[in-house]
This record gives sequence, structure tokens and C-alpha cells, in this order.
Amino acid sequence: MKINKELKEYIEKNIFPKYDKYYSHGMIHINNVINNMIMLSKYYDLDVNMAYTIAAYHDSGLNIDRENHEKESGKILNNDQELKKYFTAEQIKIMKEAVEDHRGSRKERPRNIYGECLSDSDRDFDIKLLAKRQLATSLKNYPDLATFDEHFERCHEYICKRINSKGKFNLWTDNPTLIEQRDAFQKDYLDKEYARSVYKREWNRISKDGTKEKIINYYEDY
Repeated sequence: MKINKELKEYIEKNIFPKYDKYYSHGMIHINNVINNMIMLSKYYDLDVNMAYTIAAYHDSGLNIDRENHEKESGKILNNDQELKKYFTAEQIKIMKEAVEDHRGSRKERPRNIYGECLSDSDRDFDIKLLAKRQLATSLKNYPDLATFDEHFERCHEYICKRINSKGKFNLWTDNPTLIEQRDAFQKDYLDKEYARSVYKREWNRISKDGTKEKIINYYEDY
């Protein structure tokens, strides 16, 4: 099944611009999540239009309330009258719940398969990309942290809380591609000195090119 052309055009015109002033949750991240969701929709034989829409909306509420952004994003999706042209009320409910349940730090299993797929699609199993996104989020949310070491330690500790009782970074799905990515990432990330070196290179880059100042004063995501 192909993504509905009119739905895709609507989202590109009306939803994607919401991410223009997002840095760590900008379109690079959104497109990665979309690609993962489409892959998982094929793997689990899910509705690709629902998968695409869920991914497109999942961080749209970040500039409203960081701590509850998944709820705010769910509201944006649920209240979008245009989506009623493409989905039933039950499908919209499923999508809303998926968006609400996507947060990586969530301990409870998402309420439906779309939520499981979104939660796993949202994980950055690319240490360089994660360094970029995590340092930006840390700078925005923890202005009291003054040094690279303070930011790195907070970031590393936060991600390591996602390790489950089996000693693995948690995944709700059993897709072999994501499992392979997770295992390679985990090897790199748990080598703390290697992780520190990756984060340090990113810190030096954003400090030199003015990106750090822009993260703090311009971008709206937290």
C-alpha cells in the first residue's frame, strides 16, 4: 500500500512546518522516525497511512509542553479535522494513543502495536545523531549545567536508564533490523569513553560554529 497522496500533501504543508524551529526534534529526526515506521508497518502488515501520520505528528506538541509533549501531540492529531477525511474515528483513536505512548522513558508497554512501533522508531540507535540531539536538549533544559562534562554525564545517565532487566536497551518490537541497530549502538554507547569522545566532538562543533547559541535562543523544542 502506498501513502495517500492527498494525505501526504496535507501533512507536508500543514504539519511539517511546525518542526521548522525545532533542532533536536526537527525534520531530520521526523524523517528518520517516518522511515522506521514505514519499515515496521511492512514488517507487521500495518496500515502505512496510519504509520506515516503517527510519525509525522508525534513531536508536534513539543513547543507547548516539553514534559507532556506526547499528550499535546496526541491532542493535535486527535483534533485535526482534516484527518477525518482519511481515517475512521477508531483509527484516529489508535493513532492518538500511539503518539501518547511513544516516549522512550516510558516503562509501561504502549497500548497498541502502532504505539510499540512508534516508540521503537523514535529511538536513536546512531550515537552521532544521538549526541547532536541529546546535547541540544540538555543545553535547552538544564541551563544550570556549565560544562561539557556535566552535560555529558547527565545525558549518558539518562539514556542508560533505558536498559531493561535483560541488560539491553529496551525494544517493544522484534524487528531484526532494529535489533541489529540496537546491539551495535549499545556496544558503542556502553563504552563510556568512546561515547564521551563522540559527544565531545559534537560539543566542540556547536561551540565553534554558533549552533549552541542558536539552540539556546532560537529553537523552540526542549
